[in-house]
Amino acid sequence: MDTATKPALAARLSALAETGIDFSSAPAEAKTVLDSLRQEYPEFRKFMEHRFARLHEVQQQAVLGLLEAVPAPDLASVLQQWSRNAALSLHTRVRALAVQEHGNAPIDATYRDGLMQAARLLHQLRSADPSPLDENDTLPSPWSAELQQLPLDLQLDVARELGVEYAALALAVLRAIRPAAGGRDAFTFVEALGDIPLTGSALLLQEMLVKTTDKGLQKAIKKTLHRLKVQGVAFADVQPKRHTVLVGAGVHRLEKCLASFIDGAGERMLLLIRTKPMGGYNMAYLVINYGTGIRYALGLQATKRELPEILEKVQGPAPLIELEPTYCQSQIALAYQMNLETGTAVPEEYFTLRDIIGECNMTFERAIIYTALSDADLEVAKTYDTYANDLLNLPEFAGWTLPAPVIQKYGDALREIEQSHIVVSPALQQERLNEIHTRAMEEVLGERSRRLMRMRLEEMAYYLLRTDRHREALWAVAAAQSLEDANPHHLRRNPFAGALLERSLEVAKARPSSGRIILPFSHLPGGGSESGNEPRLII
Repeated sequence: MDTATKPALAARLSALAETGIDFSSAPAEAKTVLDSLRQEYPEFRKFMEHRFARLHEVQQQAVLGLLEAVPAPDLASVLQQWSRNAALSLHTRVRALAVQEHGNAPIDATYRDGLMQAARLLHQLRSADPSPLDENDTLPSPWSAELQQLPLDLQLDVARELGVEYAALALAVLRAIRPAAGGRDAFTFVEALGDIPLTGSALLLQEMLVKTTDKGLQKAIKKTLHRLKVQGVAFADVQPKRHTVLVGAGVHRLEKCLASFIDGAGERMLLLIRTKPMGGYNMAYLVINYGTGIRYALGLQATKRELPEILEKVQGPAPLIELEPTYCQSQIALAYQMNLETGTAVPEEYFTLRDIIGECNMTFERAIIYTALSDADLEVAKTYDTYANDLLNLPEFAGWTLPAPVIQKYGDALREIEQSHIVVSPALQQERLNEIHTRAMEEVLGERSRRLMRMRLEEMAYYLLRTDRHREALWAVAAAQSLEDANPHHLRRNPFAGALLERSLEVAKARPSSGRIILPFSHLPGGGSESGNEPRLII
C-alpha cells in the first residue's frame, strides 16, 4: 500500500475494534489480520511497545484478542510489559497476563493472583448494590479485609480506577489504605490522592500534613494540595490560610491575581489585587516579558465599589484568567531574575509595589499546567506534536514569530534569492533556500531561546485550559515538550519549530529591514493613543 494513503495504525485498530469480531472462534481470520498489520506496518512491534498504553481501551482489547487467538512469541516481552504497566487498567493487565499464559510464556504466579484479586475486587465494588459503605462512609469487612490482602500498589490502583465516578468508594479505599502507607510509600499515597480531585482528598492530605514531621513529605503534600486547588477543588473550612504580608499594624490579603495571554513579543499583563486594612484595594499592574523581565509596573488603588469598573476596563477582547496567587508571585520573581540576567533595567515603580506583590513562599519546579493536567492528559499530549499549524492559527498566537532582529537577515536573503535575475537550476535554488532555513533554525533556537519558548508555550497551555480549550492546551503542551530535544537535526524536523520558522520568514520577507514593529503591549497605561480614544490598560 502507498505510504501516503495508508491509514494510521491507530485508526486501523479502531476500525478493527468496531467490527466486534470474536477472534477466539476464528483463529485463521485472526492470523490473516495480524499478518496484514505486520506487513503493512513495519513499525508494528515498536508501536505496541511504546504506544499501546495511549490507545483507547477498546483498541487495546482488540489487539489482545488478536494475540490471544494467534500466539506471537516475539511479543512475549511486550505482553509482560503491559501486564506490569500501571497506566493500563486492571482489566487490560489481567488479560495481557492471560494471553501470556495462553502462549505458554513464564509468568509470576504471585503477581498474577494479586492482579486478578484486585480486578475482581474493583468489579465487586463498582457493581455492589446497595453501596458497600457503612454509615460513616468507611469500607467495612469483608471488603476492607480483602483490600488489605493486596500489595499497596494494587490497592492504590483500585482507588484510582474507582476515581471520581465512584468518589465515595475511592476515598473510603484510600482511608483504608492510609495506615499502611508509611515511609516512602507515603509519597505514593499522596500522589494517588492528587489524582482524585475531591474535597475529601484535600482533607485527608491536610490531616497528614498536621501529623507528619517529615519535611520532604510536607513539601509533597503542599504541592499536591496546590495541584488540587488548581483543578478547582474546594477545601471547605480547612483551606490553608492565604499568603499575607504585614505592613505596619494591618494585614493585607492577596485577594486575586489576573493574567492575560502571552503575545508575540513574549509579554503578558499581570494584575494583583490586595485588600487594604481599612477597606478597599491596592493593586499592582505589571507587564512582564518572558525573555527580558519586568517591562512596566504601575500602582493603582480602588474602593470596593470601583473595583468591578476597573476590572471591566482591564478586560479586553481576550479574557483574563485567574492565577493562583503564589504562582503569580513566582512568575514575577522569575521575570525579575531575567532583568538581572539580561541587564534590563527594572522599572522604579516595581520597588514601591513589593508590599502589594508579596513574596512567594513556594517553589514551582515545573509550570502550573503540569499539575493542572492529569497524567493521562500528559500522555495523550505526547501524540499531539503534529498540531503545530493548528496551534499557531489560534487568535492568541496570531502575533507569534521568532525574534525579528535575528530572523530579518534570513528573510532578506530569501527575498534576494527569489527576486534574483540570475538564472540557476531549481535544484541549486532549493539547496540555497534549505541552507538559509537550516542556519536560521540553528541561530534562533539555541538553548536559551528554546527554554524561553517552552516557558511561553507552557504558560499559554494553562491559559487555553482556563479558557475552556482543553484540546488546544494539549497542543501547546506537546509543542513545549517537543522543544526539549536539543538535537539540531531533530529540531529541523520539529513541527512547531518548523511552522514558526516558516511564518517568521514569510513576515521577514514582506517587511523591509528598517520596518518598525508595533507590539501589542507597546501602548501602556498613561501613554498616548493615536486613535484619540481613552487609553486602555491592555492594548
